[in-house]
Amino acid sequence: MKRFAIYLVFFCTFQMFAQVKYDVKKVNDHVYIFTELWDANANGNCGVVIGDKEVVLINSMMMGSAPDLEREIQKITDLPIGFVINSDSDTYNHHANTYFADKGATIISHENIKYSEAYHQLLFKDEISISIGDEEVTAYHTPSHTLDHVDVYLEKSNVLFMGDGFQPHWLAYTGPNGIEGVLSGIDRAIALSDDETIIVPGNTSKDPDLYFGNKDHLLRNREIYVKFHMRVGELFKKGFTIEEIALDVVVNEIVEKLEAYPKFKPYLKYVVEESVEVNFKSKIK
Repeated sequence: MKRFAIYLVFFCTFQMFAQVKYDVKKVNDHVYIFTELWDANANGNCGVVIGDKEVVLINSMMMGSAPDLEREIQKITDLPIGFVINSDSDTYNHHANTYFADKGATIISHENIKYSEAYHQLLFKDEISISIGDEEVTAYHTPSHTLDHVDVYLEKSNVLFMGDGFQPHWLAYTGPNGIEGVLSGIDRAIALSDDETIIVPGNTSKDPDLYFGNKDHLLRNREIYVKFHMRVGELFKKGFTIEEIALDVVVNEIVEKLEAYPKFKPYLKYVVEESVEVNFKSKIK
């Protein structure tokens, strides 16, 4: 926690003095995806849905970048931000909630976010929908990544924001519900998707070709998740250490199909460690 706090202070301070840059993808006249370009080994996505009278922002990002994000949105619309939907309680998804709330936005989150430090207002349990212009914005709870995680589906625009429950290029941390939780989220995403659906992760790649994913990524990564966790569990039960599992040839052959593997291979042990802790050790309810 101390190391994270130091990073957070540095990250926010840096953004106070440096203008944040964005790569903006226009899906159609009322839906945009903003990729915030971080000075790190990842970028972050948020979404903008423009209605007749107001805007829905999917993830408020960091407080330090909020003025820059607001200015970028004002380049495409002069309508106010009426709602902010948080995908989960990871800091970069909610840190600027109060910035937009102070300007009149209603903050929407899953009910479990009340157990975090995130500023919250309107909470829901299973699903909530908002009609914005011609678009129906539906946020629904999934057991992926965190206990308060939600995906946001735009049926008409065929866009699915999966937050930190999925990454096209690497294995997202499964969270407290383990492999069953992340597979549940992916399975629902597969059911909602077709070959044209844009799958938007929260924490995303530095490669512009992998800022977003598609149904093929969902199907491929689902298979990788299953094989990876089965192999990790098999080796752990045989007494292998975290470091030994991370070096296992079969484990590496399973994940080497992921685009980030050459760069993230040194961090594979952390994914193995999380898999062991969540899926294969005794749990306390």
